[in-house]
Amino acid sequence: MITKIRPVLIIAFSLLISYILWFLGQVQPKPVEELSPPDVIIETLTNIDHQIKINSTGTTKPLTQTVLNSEVGGEVIYRSKKFSEGSSVIVGEILAKIDDTDLQLQYKNALLQLANAEVQYSVQLAETEVAKKAWEEIGEGDASDLTLKKPQLKQAEALLNVANAQVESAEKKLNKTEITAPYTGRIQSVNIDLGTTILPGQPIGAMYTSSEIEITLAVKDSDLQFLSIPMDGRKLNINEKSDVLIQTFYKGENQSWKGNLERVDGVIDPITRMINLIAIFKNDFIEKDKPTLPIGLFVEAEIDGVLLQDVFKIPSSAISAENTLFVVDKNNNLELRKLKILKKYNDYVIVKDDLKVGERIVISKLSNASTGMTVNPIYQ
Repeated sequence: MITKIRPVLIIAFSLLISYILWFLGQVQPKPVEELSPPDVIIETLTNIDHQIKINSTGTTKPLTQTVLNSEVGGEVIYRSKKFSEGSSVIVGEILAKIDDTDLQLQYKNALLQLANAEVQYSVQLAETEVAKKAWEEIGEGDASDLTLKKPQLKQAEALLNVANAQVESAEKKLNKTEITAPYTGRIQSVNIDLGTTILPGQPIGAMYTSSEIEITLAVKDSDLQFLSIPMDGRKLNINEKSDVLIQTFYKGENQSWKGNLERVDGVIDPITRMINLIAIFKNDFIEKDKPTLPIGLFVEAEIDGVLLQDVFKIPSSAISAENTLFVVDKNNNLELRKLKILKKYNDYVIVKDDLKVGERIVISKLSNASTGMTVNPIYQ
C-alpha cells in the first residue's frame, strides 16, 4: 500500500515545486525610481543703474527759535491778539507794550539835565575864550591851564557827555517798552497777559521761524560712502545737497515733503556707529491740498545717495545669512557664490563685482542644496 502511494506523493510534490517556480517567474521586481531634480525659480541677471536710498527717521523742529524777553520792567498795558500760541507774525510787529510812565519821566529829566549841561558848557567855553584873550593882552609867556580855565572847561565837557549818555539810555529804555517780533515766524508760547508785572530780562514768550524747518537724521557711518558731503560741519554747496523726501500720516492721510541735506552735525558715535545729518525743508510754499510742515512731527526720511552704475539688484530671498547665493550653470548644476554686498534694503540687495550679466541665480528657497546639485530651472 505504501509502495503504491509513494509515486503519487512524488508526483504531487513535483507539481507543487513547478507551480511555485512558475509563480516566482511571474513576479518581477519593481525598478528603483530615479528622483527628479528639484524645481527652482531662477532669474537671469541684467545690470542696472541704481540710485542709492538711505532711510532714517526724525522729528521736525524750527531752524531758528527765540525766547522773547523784556529788557525793561513794568506793567503790561497792551498785548496783541496775534501774540498767541500758533499765530503768525511779521518782523517788527508789536507784540506787547510795557507801561512807560516812569520811563517817560526819566527821559524828560534826562533832557533837562542835558539842556543844563549844554548851557554850563557854553558858559565855561566862553569864559575860557575871555581868559585866553586877557592873557594875550597883559600876560607874558605861556599861560597855565588854570589861568585859561581849562580844568573848568573839561569838567563841563565831561558833565555834558554824561548828560548825553543819560538821554540816550533813557530813550533806549523808552523804546524797549514796545516788544516786537525779531523776524517773521510763529508764536510758540506766551507767558504774559494784560496787567502782568514783569522784571527786566524776564521771558514773556517764545517764537520760531516758520519758513524753514530742520530735521536731524541719524544714519549709519557705512552709508557715508554713498553721500558726497564734507565732514567738517560746513554748509553744503548746491552740488553737494542731496534730496531728502519725508513722509508721514498727517491730517488723515499720507503726506510727503521734499527738502535737502544741509550739513553733517557732530561726529560718529563710537558705540552705535551712527552720525547725524541735518536736512532743511522750505516751508514758505503752499501747494494745493498740501498742508505746511508742522513742528514736532515724527517722519520717515529717504535720502538720495550716489548713482551706482552697472550693478545688480538681487532679491533678498536669494541671499543667505552668510551673503551667499546659488548660481545655476549651463548644465543646470548649482554653484555657491560668495557676494560682497554694496547696500542692503528690506527686499533686495545691491551687488556689483561678484556676478556677471546673463548668469542665472536661484531666487526661491531650496532645502539641502549643495554645490554640484542638479536642479530643474523655472524662469520667473
